[in-house]
Amino acid sequence: APTAPAPMPTAPGGAPMPQAPGGAPMPTAPGGPQMPQAFGGAPAARRARRLGATPPPVTGLAPDTVLLDYPGLRLAGPDDPTDRRGTLRPDPARVERAELERFFPGGPGGARLRDLPLPRHAVPPRRSAGSFDHRFDAAAPADIPSDGTWHSVTVDEIPLSVSPEYVTVPAVEQKVYATLVLANRTDRAVLAGPVEVTVDDEFLLTAALPTLAPGETRHLGIGVTESIEVARRTELHESATGMLKGNSTLLDHRVHIQLANRLGRAVTVEVRERVPLASDAEIRIEERADWHAPAVPTPGCPPGTRVWRIELPPGGRTELDGGYQIKIPAGKAIAGGNRRN
Repeated sequence: APTAPAPMPTAPGGAPMPQAPGGAPMPTAPGGPQMPQAFGGAPAARRARRLGATPPPVTGLAPDTVLLDYPGLRLAGPDDPTDRRGTLRPDPARVERAELERFFPGGPGGARLRDLPLPRHAVPPRRSAGSFDHRFDAAAPADIPSDGTWHSVTVDEIPLSVSPEYVTVPAVEQKVYATLVLANRTDRAVLAGPVEVTVDDEFLLTAALPTLAPGETRHLGIGVTESIEVARRTELHESATGMLKGNSTLLDHRVHIQLANRLGRAVTVEVRERVPLASDAEIRIEERADWHAPAVPTPGCPPGTRVWRIELPPGGRTELDGGYQIKIPAGKAIAGGNRRN
């Protein structure tokens, strides 16, 4: 009697098992079912995908990061060696530029140079030079060790004119500061960096030398000088003026400054004061002193600055008197009060 065909065996996931010709199931390996030989013995990952199983993870195939920089790759042509033809490789010229840029801030490897701390008082030339460029021609080549640290190489010797001066702003602080006036009278530039200051052949300190363009003059501060004393006091007299004694207010500011030089040599002291500036045409300011205004305002001498330059002999003393009057129309007053010190 006819019999019903046997049910087709199924895989663990519910899919029917592959069968060989004649209906017999294909033999299975200990690791699970196999695909028919007609598929040419597919790899395990492909068999797993066809059977709905998760393929095994692929390891050890991460590409080199250099090969991911597609604009920097070049296809080897017929002039290249046989084993390189038709393959993508890093462009040698681009690799050389990247190596050079490692030593300049802003390049692909600039972070490596910026991580190396600069010597004390050293400033990158592009930041210290400001608005000019300059080329230094070395007298001879020099060997610099590539050991990852900074090295000093003498390129040229540039003579500077150095003269000491002293500056005080007694309205802010009753102290006298020593400065060096540096004048570059050559046609070569001096870049910012550390400078050693000596007095009478004795080392004083290491200061920060500013950038000096050809023909430029700058000041270098070297600290407080205790041997030069300064004292300042002020007076204010307020009165009413006008035909009816009340048409305007007169504020008479007087400044008295004393200087004493206890050094054994003559010194030049620059005393800086400041007068108010009127923004109202009806307010008049009259100065009563022999000081003068700087030729060009600077951050150290803003508008309204007045300067005395005094020559003091060894052990000498002097007194300076100055001041100004402010005339204010009736009904007006200075913001914050009329009193000024």
